[in-house]
Amino acid sequence: MRARAIVVVFLLTLFPVLLSAADSKSVRELYTSLNELKLDPSFVYTLPPGSRIELSRGEAQLTFEEGRIALFTPIDGHVTGAVFSGRGHILAAPRDPAEKQQLALFTGAPLLDQTISSAYIRFTDETAAELQQQLQSAKIFASEDLSFISRWDPLLAPFNAIHSLRILSNSLTENPRSYFYAAIEGLATGPFDFVYDQGRDEPMFLGQVRKTGNVTYYDVWASYAMPDVKSPAVVFRASKYVLDAKINTDSTLEGTATIQLRAENGGERFLAFQLSRNLQLKSVTTEAGQNLDFFQNEGMTPQQREMQGNDVAFVILPSAPNRGEEFRLTFHYAGRVIHDSGNGVYFVSARESWYPHLGDASDFSRYEMTIRWPRRLKLAATGTKLDEKEDSDFHVGHWKTDTPAAVAGFNLGEYAFASVAAANYSVDVYANRQLELALQRRLRPMDADIASRLTPLHTPSPAGRLQLPSTEPSPADALKRLAKEIDSSIHFYEAFSGPFPFHQLAVSQIPGTFGQGWPGLLYLSTFSFLPSGAQEQAGLSASSQEHFSELVPFHEVAHQWWGNVVGWSSYRDQWIDEALASYSSLLFADSQKTPDRRMRVWLDRYRNMLEEKLPNSNLIAADIGALSLGNRLTSSKAPEGFELVIYSRGAWVIHMIREMLRQPGTKDPDARFRSFLQKLYAKYQFRALSTADLQYELNAVMTPAMDLDGNRSMEWFIEDWVRGTGVPHYHLEYKTSRAEKGFIIKGKLLQSHVPRGFVAPVPIYSSNGTYLGRVIASGEETPFHFSSAADPGKLQIDPQMTLLCVVEHSSAGNAPRD
Repeated sequence: MRARAIVVVFLLTLFPVLLSAADSKSVRELYTSLNELKLDPSFVYTLPPGSRIELSRGEAQLTFEEGRIALFTPIDGHVTGAVFSGRGHILAAPRDPAEKQQLALFTGAPLLDQTISSAYIRFTDETAAELQQQLQSAKIFASEDLSFISRWDPLLAPFNAIHSLRILSNSLTENPRSYFYAAIEGLATGPFDFVYDQGRDEPMFLGQVRKTGNVTYYDVWASYAMPDVKSPAVVFRASKYVLDAKINTDSTLEGTATIQLRAENGGERFLAFQLSRNLQLKSVTTEAGQNLDFFQNEGMTPQQREMQGNDVAFVILPSAPNRGEEFRLTFHYAGRVIHDSGNGVYFVSARESWYPHLGDASDFSRYEMTIRWPRRLKLAATGTKLDEKEDSDFHVGHWKTDTPAAVAGFNLGEYAFASVAAANYSVDVYANRQLELALQRRLRPMDADIASRLTPLHTPSPAGRLQLPSTEPSPADALKRLAKEIDSSIHFYEAFSGPFPFHQLAVSQIPGTFGQGWPGLLYLSTFSFLPSGAQEQAGLSASSQEHFSELVPFHEVAHQWWGNVVGWSSYRDQWIDEALASYSSLLFADSQKTPDRRMRVWLDRYRNMLEEKLPNSNLIAADIGALSLGNRLTSSKAPEGFELVIYSRGAWVIHMIREMLRQPGTKDPDARFRSFLQKLYAKYQFRALSTADLQYELNAVMTPAMDLDGNRSMEWFIEDWVRGTGVPHYHLEYKTSRAEKGFIIKGKLLQSHVPRGFVAPVPIYSSNGTYLGRVIASGEETPFHFSSAADPGKLQIDPQMTLLCVVEHSSAGNAPRD
């Protein structure tokens, strides 16, 4: 399951100086004025060589040394932007190690120190006054320069359109926060963005658009909080969604959403909702029927929306509600978010944005849904189905969530259906009888090959061909098997995480190579419904076949606890739910007692994945970035970075926690680990679980052996494995000598491929599997001294696989007898 938090393209900021303008102009008029802003030809400043005009924002400094600066035309007496051409410089030095690592990954150095040739700058702070004061002190005065203005004018419109809504939002708040943006042309890196926005949780931001092949990525070089800037508070929350949608026979969707909202803080009028760019918002109205202003990919054609648009709609309230005030908004919208993949197989592309959604994956609300869909199709949805009836050529169904949910979804197709009922829930599996066309074409056309060989040569007509029964696999053949396996996984997970949280689990087929787990609703790739032979025909490797059959369905089942009840808010914490779901699926696979499904097999694969170089690169997966970077891991450097790091390293992190809490030799060696998971689940239901929360809960259950720093804190573990990168490599150099009562082993453990401050407990065993002790590895080498009653033979490093590491060849020697 990938991120479903809102990605608000416009970094919303707060700007008080336009309040008077908003009072005298309509919101749309002000928006248009901001779009049409030009440079002021009478305010162009020429900087002679050796000038030093500086702007410091956060931990970055911009310096303009030579060239020209022009200010934007004032709007209601206030300047909101400037441009620069010439020679300048930017210096930015993140302090956080993870941010330094990312900056080095993308630019080649852990700090940004670069010459620049131009900059487009927008701001809501005192930048204009600051520039003019420095220019005046340097005796540089404004003059008219139409030639310079004319070179910039054609470039302004596309930039302005991006920033108009940002600045407009500032006229609609009583709680301003400053904003500074610069689109910079760097001589070494090309164009990139620098943002210092106190309206973001992480004000400091550096990044760049990059294209790899036919895919465009946004590489985030650095993004982090500032110690002296308080994070903005949540302004609005949605407590209930009432959704009414009609899916027409041509697969278009018409929807009405009525959302119950609450103002968590007063003084705000600007709301951002997630809504697919392929759904056109028709109207937004209040309970009194008042039509509200809204903005959604303004000025774009349908083709432009598809290629360049964003999945956000902005709504302007007529006045700012008081703190605690509740109100309802009704949205009407329509468009195409369902695509026909052929043979009665459909793809719902906007699974989380088919209705206006406010908030992130930790914002839980109640849902009521009424959906109409063509009678020939079956539909699965989030929540408990209350009823279903036929109405002419359509089915009409009603669903309601029994507990709060962070998202709601549906899936549909020409499905066959099977169900397994348990005491407190049912598992309902939906699958198509035929394959989607794209997958059908990938399979070897066995029928045609055989029939052509058996057709008489003298009979060219189709009538003369031998008709054979189809050998094409049907996803529907897996219905009963998959239903039973998913039911079995639920019973297994209940022993670790607690009772299954929903009354119904709908499991539905979807084209593609991914899975997704919504509350009470799974989207599973067609591959997960196919037998291994068909998967092989489609081009899947043996390991990919096992991935789709043995892990993907049960990973998504685990998300019913981790992700759909225990949520996450910051992208930096998404790894927890993904890691818990990933490791849960490994535990279930291990419980099946099949050799190729064993925990050790998958952990070894994940370790190998982390050590492999990316295609056409010297970068290995372990060095892409830290778990705490979340979706930032996917970039032009690592197009599959999220999957490579989060699922593999994340699963290993949970495994290491389990091993540290494990009590071998007891009746239930996993008792402490089960208790730990059950407490997490019970305590963080229907809210966000952060990395800080996880560390707090680990601190509460840590054993003396886990206290490596002697301060009753698991900070060392979080720092190394969550906020750090790399996989440690170990090898031993030691000598064994006889002693009066056995043998003495002296040597050193060498650690590499991780930062110097990396700390880890490394268990050492004799050749016959006897535990000798552990070495707390710190730095490049750590000495050790063990005694053994028997000859230890060749020492082994962590043969039980309790630690994510790579063991290299060790060198041993024998000391002369004493």
